[in-house]
Amino acid sequence: MKFKLNEFILRKYNQTIFTLLNKYSNDDAKVTKAKYFSKNKRALNLETPKEFMEKIQWLKLYHYKEEYGQYVDKFGVRSFVEAKVGKEYLNEVIGIYDTVEEIDFENLPQQYAIRGTHGSGYNVIVKNASLINYLDQKNKLRTFLKSNYYNKYRETIYKKVKPRLLIEKYISNCEDGLVDYKFYCFHGQPKYVLVKKTENGKEKKCFYDLNWKKIVSSEEDANWLKSEIEKPANFNEMLKVASTLSDQFIFVRVDLYSIGDKVLFGELTFFPTGGHNRFPIDYLNLEMGNLIKLPV
Repeated sequence: MKFKLNEFILRKYNQTIFTLLNKYSNDDAKVTKAKYFSKNKRALNLETPKEFMEKIQWLKLYHYKEEYGQYVDKFGVRSFVEAKVGKEYLNEVIGIYDTVEEIDFENLPQQYAIRGTHGSGYNVIVKNASLINYLDQKNKLRTFLKSNYYNKYRETIYKKVKPRLLIEKYISNCEDGLVDYKFYCFHGQPKYVLVKKTENGKEKKCFYDLNWKKIVSSEEDANWLKSEIEKPANFNEMLKVASTLSDQFIFVRVDLYSIGDKVLFGELTFFPTGGHNRFPIDYLNLEMGNLIKLPV
């Protein structure tokens, strides 16, 4: 009990230090180091990074800057995707809006998805519009628009992305909504696929290699997806799309969906979990780190 109490106090202390730094410091590296230590109980090595998340943090702080914002803007990236692989890989857009007041909610379809264009997690998925409390939904969307995602993880890439609301066609490929295929691409080459799926109301995930062999976690992880996911019939097409979309980047995660016989683009992610969450399968931290060749 004493050990757990001490651990709790230390965790709260680290979280407090990060909160204060994030609020008052303009030093992105210092804030990032504090956050990383708070999450992992180990120092972040930015001088000679070796692990995957260490190199992601290096890229976040020193390489991927504001000019890359066009690739993480959920609406702006569509022109890049269309030019690289074709508009057939893009989901249908219902509308793009600068304010909540511009949206005519009464004339939206029964099902749709709203995404904030300027960060991660700004999502509202509507499966049945007749059950929606529009006052609550509008307040939530206004909160999204007031947020600058840069402030969460100090990702400069998001600093000047214009806050907008993108409404897209609702898509689904399983009973619980969507199976999400996230291709980890290194210098234009997909190497691993992170599969995410909601089961019993909880988001679960696991890695597959390119031979569709599941990578088993040796540690207990409540978020690890234990069930097997069938390899998509269009997996080779997904690989080709991921490779083409990533060919000009040192590292990027290309998120795709398999909807029937169609491959649809989700988004590009340069810093998974903001670069803070080490993999529960320990050898992957170094193995994926070795795949990133940082610029000299």
